[in-house]
Order: sequence, then C-alpha cells, then structure tokens
Amino acid sequence: MLDLRQLDLNLLLAFDAIYHQRSITRAAEVMNLTQPAMSNALRRLRLLCADPLFVKTHLGVAPTLVAHRLSGHVRDALDSLRDALHHTPAALATTPTRSLRLSCPDTFQPLLLDALCEQPEQHWQVRYYQSRRREALHELATGKLDLLIDVDQPISQQSGLRKLPLLSDHYVFAHGAALQQAPRTLEEYLRVPQIQVSQRRDGLAPVDLELGLRGQRRSIAVSVQSALAARLIADRQPFGLTLPSRVAELLGLQQSPLPLEQPLCLELCLYVESRYRFEQAMERALTGIQQAFAGLRKPPRQRIALER
Repeated sequence: MLDLRQLDLNLLLAFDAIYHQRSITRAAEVMNLTQPAMSNALRRLRLLCADPLFVKTHLGVAPTLVAHRLSGHVRDALDSLRDALHHTPAALATTPTRSLRLSCPDTFQPLLLDALCEQPEQHWQVRYYQSRRREALHELATGKLDLLIDVDQPISQQSGLRKLPLLSDHYVFAHGAALQQAPRTLEEYLRVPQIQVSQRRDGLAPVDLELGLRGQRRSIAVSVQSALAARLIADRQPFGLTLPSRVAELLGLQQSPLPLEQPLCLELCLYVESRYRFEQAMERALTGIQQAFAGLRKPPRQRIALER
C-alpha cells in the first residue's frame, strides 16, 4: 500500500495537467514549469504507481489504463481540496476575485460581461484579447487564454479542449442611416461600397469565398477590426456591411437578406480547456454565457429570388 507521506501534492497537479493536455510540453506551460521539471514529476509518479502512466505518440502522450482509472480519483481529490479551502475563514472573508481571459468578437463583449456579472458568488476580473485565429486554440491549450469564442472548427481529442455550440446564424446586408436603400439585386450589392470587419490582416470572409466561386467581388471601401467602429462609420458614410444577423441586430443596424440563392450560415462555438469541466465556478460561467446567447432573438432565415 502506498504511504501518503511519500506523496507530493504537486505530483497530483502534474498528473492532472498531463492527463488533460496529452502533452508534457503543454502541461509544463499550463503549470508554469520547465519541461525537464514536468518530466521529473512524471518520473516520480511512475515510480509511485509502478506504471508508465503515459506513453509517447506522434501527437504527444496517451494515458495508460492505470492513468485512466486514476484520473477521476485525482480530479475528485483536487476539487474536494479546492472546495474545502474556499470555505476557510480567509476565503470567506471576501468574495473571491478571479481573472478571466477571453478572446471574442468585440460585438459580444458586453453580452459576456452581463452573463458573468450575474454570478454574485464569484467576482470576475475580465480581460478581453483579440487573438489570431491560427494561434487562438494553442493559446487556449497552453493556458494563455481561458475562453475563446470563434467560428466552428475541428479540434482533436488530444488537444485537451472542449467545444460547446453557442450560436447559429446567417449573414445579412446591414447599413446605417447614411445609406438610404439596401441593394435588391446582386449587381447592386456588388456596387455598394462596404465596410469589412475582421480581426485578421488578410484572408477572405465567407461571402467573399462564395462570390469568388462565381468570379465576382464586393466593393470594399474600408477594413476595420472593430464592429463598433464600423457602426459609427455606417451612420456617417453610405457604406454597407455583410454581418451575421444577430451582430447587426446588436449594433442597431438595419438589415436585409443577401441577394444570394442560398443563405450563408454561421456556427459560433465556445472553446474551453477540458480541465475546467469539474470546476464549479467556471461551469457556472459557461452555463451563463450559453444562456445569454440563447436569449438572443432568432430571426428567421430569409431567402429571396434573384432579380434579373
């Protein structure tokens, strides 16, 4: 029988990180350790358990059967300890404050903040970032981000990430007070100067990919990174925008269907590390965010025939 006096609590934290990250390197980054220090922790765990626990694969490491059996018990033990410490006099003296780092479109930031502020038992210090799409999932997996809201994209089971569906929407033509009339035909749509909203320096929007298949292009007058900035421009200049319907609604823009044969759809997802699955405060935050997005009005998908 294992003598618990030989057990270092940090070894359980290391085991939990490796199990959920499926990578020694990513686990070390999450725990703010060097890779040799994490490898040494794994060596000590193997001696204590008399099992390899994790074996190398081309994607990182894979848990053995013993590691799978241990994972639930380790997670329960750590959660129980965290819960006990939260009820100590020092912890109860003040409502806990916790930093939460998010990357999401600026249009949804007020909605997220409302959802988090509705949790009186937890004070969140919220920090918003705009991560590049190619780097965002890696930042999430390495602990540089806590939550990511982005378009639906595939993630591997070995990534240590969880993907939650958040919003289904479709693109519309939107405009402010400066533009008197929305385009009714595809030809008119292509001629109207538009504001492109994107956090990326380059790359094509979904509507541009669709038009490109037809050998057509929009007229882009200006590109901005902030949807809120685009909103101000749209009230001063006769420019249009191609946006998800509920983004246009949140911005208070007038909207009309795109003059395309088929609607352009958008699936938005919430990405989070799997290690938060059993953390009550984070799970409540995730539930609140999902409920906030579910509360957005769902406008009907509109389809119009092209005028010729």
